[in-house]
Amino acid sequence: MVVVALDEFYDLVRTTLGAEVILAPAGPDRQTSVRNGLEKIDSEVVVIHDAVRPFLTKEMVGATLDALADHEGAIIAAPVDETIKRVEGSEVAGTVDRKDLWRAQTPQSFRSSVIKDAHARALADGFEVTDDAALLESYGGTVAVVPGDNRNLKITYAEDFALAEAFLATIEGSG
Repeated sequence: MVVVALDEFYDLVRTTLGAEVILAPAGPDRQTSVRNGLEKIDSEVVVIHDAVRPFLTKEMVGATLDALADHEGAIIAAPVDETIKRVEGSEVAGTVDRKDLWRAQTPQSFRSSVIKDAHARALADGFEVTDDAALLESYGGTVAVVPGDNRNLKITYAEDFALAEAFLATIEGSG
């Protein structure tokens, strides 16, 4: 397992996950951090997961890996279930049809050679994205969508911790 972390957290990562974990330095942005991690990978497939999604399951990982049989990449995603507005300034400019919109999540799995190539090309092109699947898509790769789960929470804001704690309590309460 490769973990990308800031240098000051290396000891904590090793203590928590064991001495066999391979560490890679975090970069100034997500894309650089992932690229640093990919440099340490020596396998046919790679699973990229963000620590801000702590409710990862074996089933999620397995489903994305299974999808690699027919695709170069696979993501967990959930359908958009809210009305989406396009806004210009402070006014609604239109309503976006959500029937084909999905919220990308992690884990995202890839054939290592193609995601490494996409990252190298993006670096050379100065192309930046917030999602690894977007890199692969931009360079012509195929990415499968595996239905995700709304419990695959992303903890971004302070109030997200309360939701995560409530969800964790239901998991712990169910045994």
